[in-house]
This record gives sequence, structure tokens and C-alpha cells, in this order.
Amino acid sequence: MIKIKGFEHISIGAEDTEPSAGVLGLFGIKPLYGEDIHPHGVTTTYYEHEDNENTRVRFEIIRPVSEDAPLRKFLEKRGPGIHHICMQVEDLEDAMQQIKGAGGDLVEPVFDDSRGRHVFVHPKFTGGFLLGLIELHPGQKP
Repeated sequence: MIKIKGFEHISIGAEDTEPSAGVLGLFGIKPLYGEDIHPHGVTTTYYEHEDNENTRVRFEIIRPVSEDAPLRKFLEKRGPGIHHICMQVEDLEDAMQQIKGAGGDLVEPVFDDSRGRHVFVHPKFTGGFLLGLIELHPGQKP
């Protein structure tokens, strides 16, 4: 069994952050920081609930920055909306091996950002949704 440590975030794909960011703001979910994720040709902004000691709610809004970004194709086909759901796992390598052992496919490459190492599980294996997995870097708060 894959050991999960918790729910990490919901990712929203969009060309423009304003519509989603405005709604998140109504719930006290504010932007924390942003970064470029070069392997996927996107830039991301993380949002978190202000009262994150008692209630941690994290979203990210991702936007394509290159013409060949897979997210651009996603947006052309589906429009803006939920892109993926991400779970925090204890051991990413073990999780990947278990998924492959169960006949699942991963959307590679594995990549790093400021929070941790990530990989996606292909929607054909999950029943239609893109599942992200992250193993946090040491010292990162969940």
C-alpha cells in the first residue's frame, strides 16, 4: 500500500489567475508565492488559507508560459478548470514502483520544485483524473 501523508493541493489550469484567485480570496485563501516549473513549461502560484495552523487548504493556479506546454493543449481542449489533485506521499520512488506494478502509467518526467519531487499518474489509470504525487523536501511544512 502506498503510504500517503495527506492531501497536498488542488491545481487549477488557466491563462489568467484573476477569476480563480478572486473566488479563493473570498474564503481567505491568499497567494503565497510563485515559481516557474520549466520541465512542464508553466508558472505556478500557490495559495493557502490564512488560518493554516488549524485549517490548511492549499490551491495552485498554473499558467502555460511556452507554446508547447502540455497545459496549453489541456486548456485548448477543456478550458480553464481543475487540472490535477495532488497527494503527499512518504516515499515517491516506492509509490511509483507500486503504481507501475499495478499496471499504471506515469506522466514523466519526475520533476522538482521548491516544495518537493513530483510525478503525475496518467488519467487512464485513475479513471479519468490527473493525480499528482509529491514527496516534500526535508524541512518543508505539510
